[in-house]
Amino acid sequence: DYIYSAGTALRAAVRGVPVKALSFDFYKVFHSLMARPEIKSAGDLKGKKVAVGSFGATGDLAARVSLRAIGLDPVKDVTILALGADAIRYAALQSGVVQAANMPLPWNVRMKREGYNELFYAGKIFHQPLTGLTTTAEKIEKNPDQVRRTLRAFARSSRALKEEKKEFLAFVEKKFSLAPDVAEEAYGYLIDALSQNGIVDDALLQTMLDDERKLAGVSKPISASEVVDYRFLREALAGMKGRR
Repeated sequence: DYIYSAGTALRAAVRGVPVKALSFDFYKVFHSLMARPEIKSAGDLKGKKVAVGSFGATGDLAARVSLRAIGLDPVKDVTILALGADAIRYAALQSGVVQAANMPLPWNVRMKREGYNELFYAGKIFHQPLTGLTTTAEKIEKNPDQVRRTLRAFARSSRALKEEKKEFLAFVEKKFSLAPDVAEEAYGYLIDALSQNGIVDDALLQTMLDDERKLAGVSKPISASEVVDYRFLREALAGMKGRR
């Protein structure tokens, strides 16, 4: 009924799939370019291999942004390999098959404690509305009450992340087997990237849509207003005012 990967849904919308983004929670990517202990700088990484999950995915884009940020050309200066899941990329780093890899939260935090070097955190400059709740136009038309209740729960969860830090940390430590210090640092990344109200700037969204349209070879213009529907989110936010 719903998907959480708003970025994937928006890419589909550019191609004509009738989906709508209902709310965005994070507007920065949680990816770091992590390198083996002996790779301490861009110079050390030049001519080496870098692992990503799959070509064209968010992690791949984040890796290329990070490489450019540290002064490397992702096409000429390194060899990028698509190796799949996080655990596989981590194993490739451990074994020396690759010298750097794009790693998401909380892998990047854990790995820093193991001696790996964070060459660049893509979230510093790579801002895109990639996560949030999305559904189909048909779902909105045929079951608006379910959409309304789902958005209310989503908005409450986002508020809890900001206001109930202690409870959130206890939950993620247990759920994902995180050490307290790792959970604490990961929380900082999350709060830094959290949207204030689930609504992202139209200009930011339009830039993403235009970029995706070019990549897909779609000539027909598409506006931000065509792929988002904030009505239910605004209802949920209005209902939460002054309530705990």
